[in-house]
Amino acid sequence: MKDRQITLAELQVFETERLAFRKIELSDKEDMFEYASDPEVARYVSFPEHKSLEMTEESIVNYFIPNRLICWGIVDKQSGKMIGTIDLRLEGDQAIFGWVLNRKFWGRGLMPEAAAYLRDLAFNQLEVQVITAEHDAENPKSGRVMEKIGMRKIGQVYTYIAKEKRSVLCDYWALTKAEYQALRK
Repeated sequence: MKDRQITLAELQVFETERLAFRKIELSDKEDMFEYASDPEVARYVSFPEHKSLEMTEESIVNYFIPNRLICWGIVDKQSGKMIGTIDLRLEGDQAIFGWVLNRKFWGRGLMPEAAAYLRDLAFNQLEVQVITAEHDAENPKSGRVMEKIGMRKIGQVYTYIAKEKRSVLCDYWALTKAEYQALRK
């Protein structure tokens, strides 16, 4: 098996039917600010609502650029606009999903399309054994995305959200490689 880091480094740009994925640049700040400053979007994510363009710039410089191997901007191919981000963090033989999408693009099946691509990458090229993800229990739409790509809800955990100084009940989802292979048959 090729080293996972090399595989991720080679995956600079890729596409699905309606989406393009690429590394996030400082020039994406306006598109990212559009959704990161939306209170309805920020309500369900681990980062605080962006109150200024400078806050978005700091997020790009301090998180997305240093994590270029595991984070991609999601671009709507029709408009060319960056409409969200998706990441695939590796911890041993486990991959952990995270994503956010501009509310203007919710309900179109875009996130299942994006997540399915990374699910396939994780199992087929990175050879992980399990993919996990969690979401705020009050955000069932995120769980629906996980369900659509074959993940199953395995329980609930509390996660401390520092930005709100409170614990949030989260649904926890997983998909093993064996389950994935059974789905593909």
